[in-house]
Amino acid sequence: MWTSLEPAAITVDPGSVARVRLRVRNTGDTVEEYRLRPAGAAAGWTRVEPDVLRLYPGAEGTAQVEFAPPRTSDAVAGPTPFGIRVEPAEHPEIRDVVEGQVTVGPFSELRCELVPLTVRGRWRAKASVAVDNLGNQPLTVSLSGRENGDALTVEAEPTSVQVAPGRAGFVQLSIRPGTVSWVGGLNKHPFTVSVQRAGAPEPTELRGTYLQPSVLPRWAMAVLSLLVVAALAFVALWFRTVPKVSTSAREKPGQSKKLPEKEKPSAPAPSQPPEEKPEEKPEEQPPEEPADDGGGEEQGPKEQTIRSNINGGWYLQANGGSQEDGTQIGQSPQWTGDQFGRNQWWIIHHYPEDNTVALESASAPGSVAQLKPNTNEVELWAADPEQLNSGGLPPHQKWRLTDAGDGRTRIVNMRNQECLTDLQNDKGALSGKCADGPWDRQDWKIADGQ
Repeated sequence: MWTSLEPAAITVDPGSVARVRLRVRNTGDTVEEYRLRPAGAAAGWTRVEPDVLRLYPGAEGTAQVEFAPPRTSDAVAGPTPFGIRVEPAEHPEIRDVVEGQVTVGPFSELRCELVPLTVRGRWRAKASVAVDNLGNQPLTVSLSGRENGDALTVEAEPTSVQVAPGRAGFVQLSIRPGTVSWVGGLNKHPFTVSVQRAGAPEPTELRGTYLQPSVLPRWAMAVLSLLVVAALAFVALWFRTVPKVSTSAREKPGQSKKLPEKEKPSAPAPSQPPEEKPEEKPEEQPPEEPADDGGGEEQGPKEQTIRSNINGGWYLQANGGSQEDGTQIGQSPQWTGDQFGRNQWWIIHHYPEDNTVALESASAPGSVAQLKPNTNEVELWAADPEQLNSGGLPPHQKWRLTDAGDGRTRIVNMRNQECLTDLQNDKGALSGKCADGPWDRQDWKIADGQ
């Protein structure tokens, strides 16, 4: 068998198509059928047409290898090796792999979001900027609060962040007013945050509003004024009003008489003390036996759904209902029922000794949600049965549920102490730095039903 790739190296832009020619010659003495299969990192967006060549001895066939990288972060910019497996059906022992190189052109796409758009605080407030890298090359982004006058100061921490392709970065904003409003109601201060991507001519501007309530509300000042006026009026009336008492009754001369003295009543005879009756003891009541409420047996973990609080609630799911290790944990905006098995149902194992949980997929029994090593991506992976029952799982497979108020829950991974975040970009779920206040992307609702 003889093979040749023409050319062996090619360049293609994301969203475009490029082709190379694969030549195969049958150097044997029998009719042979050759199966052609792409291999390597580019196999997901590589197609061979036709994928089967049937050649007589000494004959030569040609196939087109087509590269169509998507305009997403899945096709990383730069050179990527690829291979085409040539597998003879009659003589599989002489199979071969034809190797080449495809260079994917770079493109940049950035999406920024200010969360929340409106913040509130008397002395200071905090917000976050979510930076999504939708391109296929790393991006460096710098943030700064544009000149907002003396009324407001906006500081970013950190001031720059590098985001890998298909990943998201978070920057915390500290917002402080220039002066404290003691009296006057609610003050509104608009502010602007500039997001500058390296190499881009113009920055992206994010606008928000800072609401600064007064320390003393107007109604409190009105009530205090009324109380002061009432107190002053009471004091003035108290010292100005002096009560005077007079009578017109007079004693007539010669009419006074001495009243006869009354006889003193004799002392009453001593009365006999009443007979003491024996003290009656209350009847002893038999102790009441506690009612059996049937709570002796502890129920096991239930199957529950986990929904984010943004845009009506996206369901956390094992994508495609797959049971294989490395399956992405993603989000779906709709309830799919049993279309892919039970991929949107989760069994939550609670471990009281350290107040942690494990999230077991109902569609893949024994597999739990974990952080992919050296990343912040969430995937499905088979757990050790004894560790799953005892709670001895490694930190990247354990989570902690914290109450976020209003029936919401934060899901925090024990490896990096980051919160499970729903980016709603049809990709896998990620962990991100936990926001200080309410954030619908990191607030989840756990329920027994939909």
